[in-house]
Amino acid sequence: MTEVTHAWHSETDLVGIPHSRIVGIGRNPRNKCALQPGHSLMDWIRLGNSGKDLTGVGVQAGHLAITPTELAKHNKLSDAWLSIRGRVFNITAYLPFHPGGPEELMRGAGKDATSLFEEVHPWVNYESILQKCFVGHLVPLSPSKDAEKLFSAGVNSSSFKQKTIEVQTAVDDLLGIGDIEPTPIDEETRLPKFDWLQKTSEISIFFHTTPLANPLLEIKNQENTIGVNLCYENRTFMNELVFLKHVQWPCDIKLNHEAGKIECTLKKTVGEVWNNYGVLKQQSKVFASFSARNKISYVVHNKIQIASNVFLLELDRTDGVKMVVPIGYHVRVFLESEDKDFCRSYTPVPPSILSHMAPQKQNAGKLWLMVKRYPNGKMSKYVCDALKGDILKLSKPLFGGLLLSDLEKKEIFLMLAAGTGITPMLSLIIFLLERRVRKTQSVRLVFCNRKLKHIPFKQQFEDLSVSDSRFVVEHILSDPDEDWQGKKGHITKEIIQANIDAQLFGSNYPKLDLHVFICGPLPFNELCVELLTDLDIRKEQMHVFQG
Repeated sequence: MTEVTHAWHSETDLVGIPHSRIVGIGRNPRNKCALQPGHSLMDWIRLGNSGKDLTGVGVQAGHLAITPTELAKHNKLSDAWLSIRGRVFNITAYLPFHPGGPEELMRGAGKDATSLFEEVHPWVNYESILQKCFVGHLVPLSPSKDAEKLFSAGVNSSSFKQKTIEVQTAVDDLLGIGDIEPTPIDEETRLPKFDWLQKTSEISIFFHTTPLANPLLEIKNQENTIGVNLCYENRTFMNELVFLKHVQWPCDIKLNHEAGKIECTLKKTVGEVWNNYGVLKQQSKVFASFSARNKISYVVHNKIQIASNVFLLELDRTDGVKMVVPIGYHVRVFLESEDKDFCRSYTPVPPSILSHMAPQKQNAGKLWLMVKRYPNGKMSKYVCDALKGDILKLSKPLFGGLLLSDLEKKEIFLMLAAGTGITPMLSLIIFLLERRVRKTQSVRLVFCNRKLKHIPFKQQFEDLSVSDSRFVVEHILSDPDEDWQGKKGHITKEIIQANIDAQLFGSNYPKLDLHVFICGPLPFNELCVELLTDLDIRKEQMHVFQG
């Protein structure tokens, strides 16, 4: 018995190609083809989940840059590709599953079918139906481009492991990555997945890393080309994108750490719909740790006093590179002299702390440093006394030992901070309270300072505890004024135990589920570790921030 399938939606019956453009005169565009047994939509889904390679290009799938000339070669029933919105799919395996029949779908084979698709069925979820057929991206071929290089390799997957996607450009030098040795891309080295969306007035590009990768992100603009540099999982991924038409700089950046999603949006110079985004070139290299001595120039844009002898400095990169610092990373500030250079580590703080602890907007290209001025502190006086317009030399962000993936299965957190040791906790608090996949149940902060006037962001912490009951802060002052009603003295085993008890009370969490962050002067850190150990908190449950 012949099986007839339903369309994916009541208003659609083929992917990407409206019947109004491809059916003959007098034919009903809603007619569907009688499919052979075993070729229903559910059968197609089963085939896609079977592990069979439906792209025909092996491990290169999703990474190829396909020119219109190359696309045109794949226009036969035995080898059919089509492009929709810049994404190229191998539809060969799907042809017998198509409700409208293979001959209708073949009308778009070897072509860019975007305009046909957009005219009648722009809402069709073609990506879901053809996700296992995704070959790569369609790229326009300008006279200055080499087609052989744009189409990065042949479709013989057996030879792919010996090939390297490598494009040396000026962007490499601007981002400081030109001296890293390229390595072959294999199945264990996946380039970040790329996607794009557009409105008439703007274009958004997306890169997808692994979840919780916590990448260092740098974006450099050069005429109509942007270089997107991502460092994570011991590799550096360089992405160079030449836009089809002119865009305006700077860009807006959103980064979802939990999903591993990076979004970069730019305004179009001329508001119109593009047929394609342009040309994307990607390469992967073994990550060479940035030297802590490499210096980047920042100009002091603003300085605010936020507590007694504590200043918040807003710094702008002078080279125009937009950068997002990974959570838990720190930078070093250099004081140069004729005979010796001095440096000290500081953890950048999120800009949203200035108003309230809300989901942070990525104001890339800027850094906010919170620094306490000590009368005898050579470095702290140098930084805090800097004036608007002064130049400071900083290192690139340096890894501090924190892996967000280690926190994935944790839901309750205790933070022990002293003085400016609060800085690495700020981005963490926002991240933990923003989590959606595995929602954080409790974040408890014990914050030690000398006097009330020394507490930075006190009002912001109080506002956050009111707006989000999962966050609780307890202040401890070692030298309080007489009217202080809170805890007095120093951190003790009893104080820590009381906070742990309060955190676990009424929950089903055992003490083993608790994760503790510690940051402050070295004696404070050592004491906290000792007290926690006495309370049967294991070393693997603790993370101590050290610059």
